[in-house]
Amino acid sequence: MNYYERPTPLQEQANIEAMQHFAEHLNQFKANCAALRNIECNLSTTANDALKSALLSPGRVIQTDDGTQWQHDIDLSKVTSVCHRRTATGLEFAVVECLPLKSGEMKEVLNSGHSVREVLQAFMRDQRQVLNLWKEDLKAQVREHLDEKYPRQDMGIVVESFEIKMARAISETRLHTQSQSRGIRI
Repeated sequence: MNYYERPTPLQEQANIEAMQHFAEHLNQFKANCAALRNIECNLSTTANDALKSALLSPGRVIQTDDGTQWQHDIDLSKVTSVCHRRTATGLEFAVVECLPLKSGEMKEVLNSGHSVREVLQAFMRDQRQVLNLWKEDLKAQVREHLDEKYPRQDMGIVVESFEIKMARAISETRLHTQSQSRGIRI
């Protein structure tokens, strides 16, 4: 199919309906892209703030599901924080995710290491992979929704539109990070 052709009126209607149906998913996706972009843009400041916090104050204790105790340094988002603990080899940093669940709170170490900057970089790399998986999952949900609602109709252009919107949000994050690392301002 040639995605440069104009959509049919039925495809345009399907796109409007799908955009409404998946609006919350797209908003969450874009918000996560923006949060990642914010961390990437402020990597040095975030790493310095976490290090200062680790050196200056003990922070509240967070016990992860594996029983390890970490001290909170700074929040990256509503559910992720940079934490630290003292070990025989010095400070160890971690990105800890605290997810509220009906059965309690799940607290898991996502990344850890002795360099807060490297821990944050690993976290960002992992989050970009998560965004790509999320994009593929949402694309499959959109395709399934359209197949059910419009059987035997070609809605590939609508699915492609969703994929482009999500890919663009991810790309904006990467482009901004690359230009920041080269010292180029957009």
